[in-house]
Amino acid sequence: MSDLAPGLSIPNQASYWTGTPLPGTKTYALMRTWLAPEMPRPGCVWTHVLIIEFADIARFPDLSILTRYLERPAFEKGFESYSVPINIASLSVDYYLSQNYSILDKKDAYHTIRALYSDHASGVINASLGSMDSLIFAIWSQQWPRLRRSFSFRTAASSINTFSAIRKFDLIVTQNSYDQIYEVDNYESPFKEAAWEDCSVNDLIHPGITDFRRFLWRYGSDIQNGRNHFRDLANIYISTREEKLSRESLYQLLANISKTLSSPNDGKVLKEDLIAPSKYSLLPKTDPIEILDFIITNSIAKKPPAFSYKILESIQENWPTRSDQILSIAEQAAQQDTDFGFDFLSKLATIVEPSTFLATTTTRPHLRNKLLRLNPMLLDSPDLATLLQTELFNYIKYIPTNNNTVIKSILPRLIVLDNFNVAKEIIRLYPNLTISTVLETVDQDFIRERSDTVSEVWINLVATYSDVILQGGFIERARTTSNLSFLAAILGYGLQQVLDMGPIPWAKGLKNAKDILRGADRQSFLAFLLEIALYKPITGCEPLFEIAFEEIHTDLLYSKLNYQKTASLLNHLPNLGWLKNWDTCLRLRTAVVEAYIKNNLNPKSFQQLTANNELYMELIEIAEGTKGGHRYLNKGGPSVFKEV
Repeated sequence: MSDLAPGLSIPNQASYWTGTPLPGTKTYALMRTWLAPEMPRPGCVWTHVLIIEFADIARFPDLSILTRYLERPAFEKGFESYSVPINIASLSVDYYLSQNYSILDKKDAYHTIRALYSDHASGVINASLGSMDSLIFAIWSQQWPRLRRSFSFRTAASSINTFSAIRKFDLIVTQNSYDQIYEVDNYESPFKEAAWEDCSVNDLIHPGITDFRRFLWRYGSDIQNGRNHFRDLANIYISTREEKLSRESLYQLLANISKTLSSPNDGKVLKEDLIAPSKYSLLPKTDPIEILDFIITNSIAKKPPAFSYKILESIQENWPTRSDQILSIAEQAAQQDTDFGFDFLSKLATIVEPSTFLATTTTRPHLRNKLLRLNPMLLDSPDLATLLQTELFNYIKYIPTNNNTVIKSILPRLIVLDNFNVAKEIIRLYPNLTISTVLETVDQDFIRERSDTVSEVWINLVATYSDVILQGGFIERARTTSNLSFLAAILGYGLQQVLDMGPIPWAKGLKNAKDILRGADRQSFLAFLLEIALYKPITGCEPLFEIAFEEIHTDLLYSKLNYQKTASLLNHLPNLGWLKNWDTCLRLRTAVVEAYIKNNLNPKSFQQLTANNELYMELIEIAEGTKGGHRYLNKGGPSVFKEV
């Protein structure tokens, strides 16, 4: 490139400029070439090359200052000075602007930027030697650092070799007349200036650190293939000269950016400043929710996604005041299948409040379905009862079987519902947790004296899991006799499995349970306790006799115990012969006394069986007539007889 340009003919004292990057050494070569007629060989030239580090290219507000450091070599001066680095002082912007800046021709400027940046840029302009030098340096100075480093140009070329020169340079100047073979801008051809051209030319002829140049430098920094995007950046600059972008202008801008900078990493700084402005942003204020709406509703923004995912960070901030708008956008996202849409819905699933979720998605079925898949915890809503049975059953399937946290949270709302299919599925998947929740809720209901928090459907299904109930500690943890009665009822009272379990769980339950049971349920429960105590009278069963004996004895005495309960109790009473068997109360007293004496139950408990002295005397009489009875009564101490 330091040789004479092929086919070029210039005056002896003239010169031309060549600029080209040297990527291998991360430097840029700026060259000035003169003819060397003093040399004996025809066509010889002198070329002075100034090597500039890429890092230094950005330091000059006006790169034309470099031109003063390139000199035509002379034999008499020697060549040693050309091997010495040139030190250029750090000069202020004011210094550059105070220099005699060449007045640029506006018409030339239009032709040159069109040849360089337009859709069908030829990269070629036709002008006399040297007439475009200042303009080309001005254009080079206008570029942002990355584009500067890649910009290649030559200010003199022969039209005969234009094609080969175009392959080497972004911009060349031909000295010959216009040649139809090449796409060379003709000064005489009419054209209408575009807005981006006006913006660029006005900046060129008014040199300095302008707003436009600041814009180019900030947002051109990470753009690939910058020369092809110069015009796009200029148009974006023009469209953003407002304090705040309206919805229409914002959407137009977003569509432009999506189309021209479609790669996610192309123009990343620009996109992030548009979405979440930094303190260095040169863009007007924008509405992040409107940007979100654009990304979701415009196909141009999806393939590939053109905007930073930082937009998702604004959802939570705007949620309190704009939740309905965000949900409307999300409903559209739920009907699509894009990576960004999935990330948007995933973010939203963590923000939406379960308490309002079902109510706000009544008319948004796709969104409801997608968000429940992402976060089944959203079912924990007071509006759960408003769901159709089939709808709720389908949503239940979204709950991970290994996530007890979700099901534990929503079970209190589910067990209120009279939905057999849901109840059956839940208890199948989470038997222990469901049974525990139902039974503990019932226990709380008895304390709070209410009965509307568990549906009969759930209770009936729980009752089929008698093994879990008997072995799960629910009887022992009961806090009221009403709950103990409920457990006995759903277990089936005299069921053999219950009898075989023995009286100890019930005795432990009675120890801490508050006795609030009244009415017919109390009678049934006490009769059951007597049955189970008489079936397996072992040490520790005494509380069952203490609470049940006297009341059931009284009910028998006055024929208040119905036939079914009486018949069931008779199965556990001794046969006293045909003369005495008619006396059910006697048989009951005998059974209880024998249970205490034969199984060596606590004599102190025997004293607590009744507060009725007459009834107590009858028990003592039976005990005295029983083998070992007198000795047993003596174990209780004098108080046994003293009380009598």
